[in-house]
Amino acid sequence: MSEKPQPRARDAYLHFLKIPTRWMDNDVYGHVNNVVYYSYFDTVVNEYLVGAGVLDFERGRTIGLVVETKCNYFSPIAFPQRVDAGLRV
Repeated sequence: MSEKPQPRARDAYLHFLKIPTRWMDNDVYGHVNNVVYYSYFDTVVNEYLVGAGVLDFERGRTIGLVVETKCNYFSPIAFPQRVDAGLRV
């Protein structure tokens, strides 16, 4: 039997982005729906790549791909909370 995942320490992450939740992110249970978290992943990854000068949507020829993601849910969030999205490789 595998052990329950534990949250990583904040210093395990390279970059952070505060993302506001939206009313439409909530599901019928009153918290952000699980699929919305993946849009947060996409937002923090692309914001980092653009800010680092690696990804230029207007002039660049590079196409960025995220080849693997994983999400462990530790506690619910809901509108109007903000997500402090952390990025690590």
